[in-house]
Amino acid sequence: MKKNILFSILIVAVIIALTVGGTYAYLVASDSKDFSIATRSGINTTLTLEPIKVSTNLVPLLDSKVKTAISKSSNKCVDNSNYDVCSLYKVTVSNTSTSEQIYGYVKTVSSTYETTNLRYQVYDSSFNALSNAMTISKTAGDYVYFYTGDTKWSFTSTGSTVFYFVVWLTGTNSTQDSDYNKTFNGALGIELVGSSSDKLEATF
Repeated sequence: MKKNILFSILIVAVIIALTVGGTYAYLVASDSKDFSIATRSGINTTLTLEPIKVSTNLVPLLDSKVKTAISKSSNKCVDNSNYDVCSLYKVTVSNTSTSEQIYGYVKTVSSTYETTNLRYQVYDSSFNALSNAMTISKTAGDYVYFYTGDTKWSFTSTGSTVFYFVVWLTGTNSTQDSDYNKTFNGALGIELVGSSSDKLEATF
């Protein structure tokens, strides 16, 4: 028998618009919203997305430098030249009822990007990578699930699970003119394993 699920969601959602603001500088605008979705009876899961660093001038960052940028004790997502290089969020998934397996993903709502340089990754509370560095799709409506190696990553939503979600523009060690003046709107989502219709999404 298919289980029903109640996802109630409290999200500080951030709409990101990446726009050039100088050489390799990209403007990130933000907005905050609270979401509450209660459409199904059964399991109660709460997802909280808390901004730690929402960058206002984002410059490209090498993938190999992401962990260093987010794991610093202060000035997270800021490089040695004092440029913002990423946006970082604390994600908490809480379940006070039956244990369930959950997938995570990023959905593209709209994008003017022509490259595949916009990326995200998920880390644990010690800033060890839980997922691959994932390329965010340029195509509206596409889903990019959390993967570890070739395996779609899932987690158990019993009690409280905390992880960190980081978004950055990968550096290519070349002129990135094609990334100038581009915009992206997306959603961080969770999905019940075995029931793809049971989803929650929050724009960022």
